[in-house]
Amino acid sequence: MRKKWTVFSVFLLTFLFGVGTWFFADGVREQIWSSSIRTITENTHQGANALNLQLVSDFEVLEKIWENIGETYNSNDLLSWYKETDPSIMLYFTEDLKLQDKNNDEAVKDFLSKTTMEFGMIDSHINSMSGEKVFNIFVRGALADGMEAYLVKEYHTKEIADQFTLSFYNNAGFSYLVNRNGEIMVRYAHKNSNKTNNTLFEMISGQGNDEIIIEKFKKSIYNLRTGWAKFNYEDDKFLFCYEPLWGDSDWLLVSIVPESVITGQTAQLLRWTLLFVGLVAVIILIIVAIFYVNKMRENELHTKELEEALEIADQANQAKGRFLMDMSHDVRTPLNAILGMVEVAKKNPDKEKIDDCLKKIEVSGLELLSLVSNVLDMSQIEQGKLILKEETISLSKLFEDTVELIRHRAQDLGLILKYTPAKLEHNWVTGDPLRIRQIMLNIISNAVKYTPSGGTVTLNLTEVKGSEEGTGCYRFYCKDTGIGINPEFQKRMFLPFERERNTTASKISGIGAGLTITKNLLDLMTGTIHVESQPDQGALFTIEFHFKIEEDPRQEEALDMDSDCVLQSSYDQKRVLLVEDNEINMEIMEELLSMTGVQIEKAVDGQEAVQLVQSKPSGYYNLIFMDIQMPVMDGYEATRQIRKMNRSDTEKLPIFAVSANALAEDVKNALDSGMNGHIPKPVDFDSIGKVLKQCFQ
Repeated sequence: MRKKWTVFSVFLLTFLFGVGTWFFADGVREQIWSSSIRTITENTHQGANALNLQLVSDFEVLEKIWENIGETYNSNDLLSWYKETDPSIMLYFTEDLKLQDKNNDEAVKDFLSKTTMEFGMIDSHINSMSGEKVFNIFVRGALADGMEAYLVKEYHTKEIADQFTLSFYNNAGFSYLVNRNGEIMVRYAHKNSNKTNNTLFEMISGQGNDEIIIEKFKKSIYNLRTGWAKFNYEDDKFLFCYEPLWGDSDWLLVSIVPESVITGQTAQLLRWTLLFVGLVAVIILIIVAIFYVNKMRENELHTKELEEALEIADQANQAKGRFLMDMSHDVRTPLNAILGMVEVAKKNPDKEKIDDCLKKIEVSGLELLSLVSNVLDMSQIEQGKLILKEETISLSKLFEDTVELIRHRAQDLGLILKYTPAKLEHNWVTGDPLRIRQIMLNIISNAVKYTPSGGTVTLNLTEVKGSEEGTGCYRFYCKDTGIGINPEFQKRMFLPFERERNTTASKISGIGAGLTITKNLLDLMTGTIHVESQPDQGALFTIEFHFKIEEDPRQEEALDMDSDCVLQSSYDQKRVLLVEDNEINMEIMEELLSMTGVQIEKAVDGQEAVQLVQSKPSGYYNLIFMDIQMPVMDGYEATRQIRKMNRSDTEKLPIFAVSANALAEDVKNALDSGMNGHIPKPVDFDSIGKVLKQCFQ
């Protein structure tokens, strides 16, 4: 009887697994499809925004020209003046045709003679003079002599297509710029782009598509809405995502992607997911069979194994969700370097090679951290919340450490990195070492990125006469033999997310925030930055710092990795409570602390930490390192409860936050909760050592 029940249970579980798998697969397909639509829609939105920024910027240029010349130039002056400006900008008079430029486009003349608009866009057409396909924007204005005219900027559709149209899914998808009537204004030179179609709607007509849906699609395009639709086209189904440009135009960016490409990715992901889930299910069935055969004698052990298997399946689903998220090129590059160097180190027994791998892993990790920090710094700068620290630092040591961070990267790129160790009359100053290093790294990294192999980057740090007594003036020079910077771009190079067109075309990574952050940090430090450069002649950046001069603090007691024995003999009678819920972070902190000789006790959340302190006699713990984000009770609340204990030792017990929440407001929150200080993650030995020295000596 029991055997029949076991067989029935197996069949029942198999059936339930099959039904669950079917629902699971269907849910995954829906989720991936929705995620794909969101991804394509977001990319289309970003592409439209990129073109919007270009058009809005050009409209501002035309309006600025009118502001500068409208009240001071008459029609004859303007005719000679505008020919010396941007050759893509033309002048069209509204009344006096004798003043009209003979090179003016007839189609533009015809449009402007009929319009009453003060500014706007002119649809793509063949230029009557050049024979090229173009489109235009225009701004109307009046001159000092009362003559009205239009400033018209011309765009070549091929150049716009190369810059702003998109491709998706290994170049299987493509995009068009269309007007509200569906007419194709800019066509991307793509293999799937049908050059015989003049309108977007010709693609879907006569393809077996529902006429009602086509009409709704046409209406959405005409009303300049954002959305998506799916239509048959050339023996496949295609996803059409559309996004309007800026409000005063009647153009849209339309992205077109074959459904078969999206479903192909879905099928591949499902195959691997279902294979993994199937293996897990087989394990579960085996566990269940053993459970019945052995008359439930090992119930607790098998239950635990089942929970672990279910947890693995849940983690697999979460990993799948994370896999579907878009990761930018700048994140993937250092991450690939880290993982690749780990693999090389594992398979190479040579100590020198392993050391080299570890160094490159460190550099890539810092690069990844720098990218995240740049995004956070930009947010803090925009909100006015960036706060500078004040520490006594050695400028020459900081300069050499910064050079060392970038030296290997320069060598790998085939560059010559020249620098002279800084010999400063006043070496010790008060400043924020993290931000000073960040400024230098931003400038040096740009020089390395934009200097071709075989080039030279020269660095120097000198001291000049300070402007005030007790203040030192220091100049940091970075000179390279790279591609140089256009004078026009130098005027806007410190604006957020600005990148020069030729550097963008070179596919050099970066979000365009480094120079903006550098300029804002220097403003906070009352420093300055100056650049001298010409295209193809390299660049020279000169940064000037002003710091309060400090006395040499003497470093006989400085903490370093070679003084473990001194630390152990100094701190072996001290007891530290380490509060951390993450096992790896706990292990890292425990390893670092063990080098100092202190006695270590651990808690996995804030509530356990409070209970440990409460249960121990007065003065039992000499120091607490407290994580912030933890289950059950966070670090802030745990600190407040420890401070509220009716004991004299807990009022003065040093408590330091060790947290990945590293913004200025996070430091303030830690101090407000009663903590003595804040150590940001990733943590290093020097940070731990400074706290121990501060608390125990």
